[in-house]
Amino acid sequence: MSKRKGFAQQESKTDFDDKKSLEHSEARQQEDVLKAVKAGDVKSLKDLLEREHRKRMPDAIVSPISEENTARFLEQPGIEKDLFDDILKIASDNNLTPDWVLIRALKVYVREYQRTGRL
Repeated sequence: MSKRKGFAQQESKTDFDDKKSLEHSEARQQEDVLKAVKAGDVKSLKDLLEREHRKRMPDAIVSPISEENTARFLEQPGIEKDLFDDILKIASDNNLTPDWVLIRALKVYVREYQRTGRL
C-alpha cells in the first residue's frame, strides 16, 4: 500500500512540474508576442503564430501564400471606403444595421436590373 501512495505522490509531483513548465512556456510565448507587436515585427509575430499552430495542430497542412494567390486576391474588386462610409451614415441616420441597408440596396438594384436590363 505504501508503494501505491509513493507512486501517486510521485505522479502528482510530475504532473505539477509539467503544469508549471507549461505555464512558464505560455507566459514566455505571451511576452514574445507582446514584444513583437509593440516592435511592429510582423515576421517574428508570424513565426510565433506558425509555431503555435504547428504545436496545437501537428497534422495540419499549412501551405505558404503564393504570389499568384496574393495577386489574384488584390485584383478582386472591393468595396470603396467612401461608399462604405455612406452606407454606415444611412444606417445610422435611420437607426438600421449596415447589413440591412446593404441587403435593401441589393434588392433595389436587382429590381432595377430586371426592369431595365442595365447594370
